[in-house]
Amino acid sequence: MIKGLLKSIPLLRLFVLKFRRFIFFIKVHLYNTIACVYHSFEKKRVKKKVSSGKQINVFFLVLDKSVWKTDLIFQEMVKDSRYNPCIVVIPRINALNVLDHAEDNYNYFKGKGYQTKSLYSNGQWQRLETIGTIDMIFFSNPHQLSLPQYLISPLYKKLTCYVPYFEQIDTNYDGHFNGLTVNLCWKVFQINDIHKNIALRYAFNRGRNIDVVGYPATESLYSSDGINVSPWKKSELKKIIIAPHHSIASSTPLSNATFLETAETLQTLPRLFENSVCFAFKPHPLLKEKLYKHPEWGVEKTNGYWEYWSTQENTQFEDAGYIDLFKTSDAMIHDCSSFIIEYLYVKKPCLYLNSKIRDGLNEYGKIGYDAITKAKNNEDIIKFVESLVNETAPLPKYSSEVNLIPKESPTKKIISILNAELDGGK
Repeated sequence: MIKGLLKSIPLLRLFVLKFRRFIFFIKVHLYNTIACVYHSFEKKRVKKKVSSGKQINVFFLVLDKSVWKTDLIFQEMVKDSRYNPCIVVIPRINALNVLDHAEDNYNYFKGKGYQTKSLYSNGQWQRLETIGTIDMIFFSNPHQLSLPQYLISPLYKKLTCYVPYFEQIDTNYDGHFNGLTVNLCWKVFQINDIHKNIALRYAFNRGRNIDVVGYPATESLYSSDGINVSPWKKSELKKIIIAPHHSIASSTPLSNATFLETAETLQTLPRLFENSVCFAFKPHPLLKEKLYKHPEWGVEKTNGYWEYWSTQENTQFEDAGYIDLFKTSDAMIHDCSSFIIEYLYVKKPCLYLNSKIRDGLNEYGKIGYDAITKAKNNEDIIKFVESLVNETAPLPKYSSEVNLIPKESPTKKIISILNAELDGGK
């Protein structure tokens, strides 16, 4: 009833939105004032711990293996005697099966040989403190997608850190730069000055907690590290990644997904190019869940579509890390937002499936979007694959003044900042 009333009276709705924003503004400033005091005490406590030769417990809260963007930071901490890093699997409450999803994440990181813990025990999710003293926390996602005890509100007094889980290329500034997590974290490690300037203008804390370091998630894409084992099923063929986004039916502000319009054409590609191209289907993890609820798709049709990509001779399904996949691919077809920038690092042909979102991108997003090929219809998808097979597909083009690669390693810069804060840079 109240929602209906708000919709019918625009001025009342506007008043309520502004009132909520004002309350949020007060909350951020109040919490920040309290956090500054606690952060000071926590830094002293942790410094004392380091000086006495004890390790700092660093808990990486992980919701989903597919958006794990701090791998290099974790690895660097493993090598540094100051730190005791640990993957802590927490529930993503909007997963189709929360426990199965958490177990899958747990097994993935355990399989990588990482110290990994699950907070699910005795039939319920335990508090973070049950696995050890909290010295530092890395959030992997800033949104309210887990249980309350794993969100910023009960943890903001701790030394909390956040590395963006995507490249933040659109103009949803409130969503990306003014949420509770990014406002209250002790440290937010941002990608570049474009992002910091956005925060200075739109974040209620005016970006006071931001350090510009580059993006550790993409560091491996431009490093010279080799690939030990090819992730491709048929590496002798041309290799194309297909990565559809989840924002179908205008479910996000940018609404960049085209899956409902392109799914059928995408599914024809393995048959059309069965002797020349291997396709890796890498959908956003939320797409399947949204399709289950879509009136024209549902569970059976969605499962059948997913199974198709797992069972053809020249197809494979991907749902985890993508660094090796990107580096060994020949091209990508997608409508994700973050990949607009991330795939630029490998300097290979890319077809973007939505030609109408430029106005919804920020300055950083437009650099990537303008550099790559856009499809205006389904025929353009087939033509792009043909051009790759014929080796005439265009490479990304952007200004020589644009330097995506930072001078210093983002990972090493983050570790250096943390060391300087916690042990005087010793």
